[in-house]
Amino acid sequence: MKKIVALFLIFQSCLLYGEIDFDKINSIFSDANKLYEEGNFLEANNLYRNITSSNIISKDLYYNIAASYAELGSNGYAILWYERALNISPFDKEVKNNIELFNPNSSSNPIKNKSALIIIFYLTLFLFIIFFTILIILFIKKRKIYYLLIILSVLFIVPAIISYNLINADYLIVVSRTNLYRGESERTDIISVIGEGEKFRILEEYSNWYYVKGSFKGWMNKSFAEKI
Repeated sequence: MKKIVALFLIFQSCLLYGEIDFDKINSIFSDANKLYEEGNFLEANNLYRNITSSNIISKDLYYNIAASYAELGSNGYAILWYERALNISPFDKEVKNNIELFNPNSSSNPIKNKSALIIIFYLTLFLFIIFFTILIILFIKKRKIYYLLIILSVLFIVPAIISYNLINADYLIVVSRTNLYRGESERTDIISVIGEGEKFRILEEYSNWYYVKGSFKGWMNKSFAEKI
């Protein structure tokens, strides 16, 4: 179902760089929603993507970008943005249903959704913050127990870093189809043809080529894929 989310929740957004005029962002988001409802999907898509240039991270925003791409017939990019929305909200059934709608083979892909990794990341990061905060408090009070807390903090931050890197390791084919080659050149043999929405991880990089592994393995042109 190509449903548009009308509500833009500020607390779902993450401010990464500098200051953001949230009133202006919300105004642009509302204008984009109106354009979408009027059937002006290209204009709506442009406004939604303009918001991402302000370093806003929001499940609702990503969902609407995906929905506008779907209406434009760009299923590869629709899947990409649905996958990005799922990274933020790993238990959102509607997002999962839309991914399966546009990419029926997603459940058979060896790189499945990363709900468990996302939970591990947030849980270990949360515990690290708790123990690190206690560590600072006890250090100020010069309590010897802070050595134990240092160890616990390290034990929690390491899996948080590992899970974060795994979450952000996936790429996705955004064009309708692309060739997979035996080597890093179009002069080499074509192994197979892969379609939009297929996920993979990069094993090696050379010039304008990726050596990739998903439900397939081989070389492909960088320009046909985007990082989730």
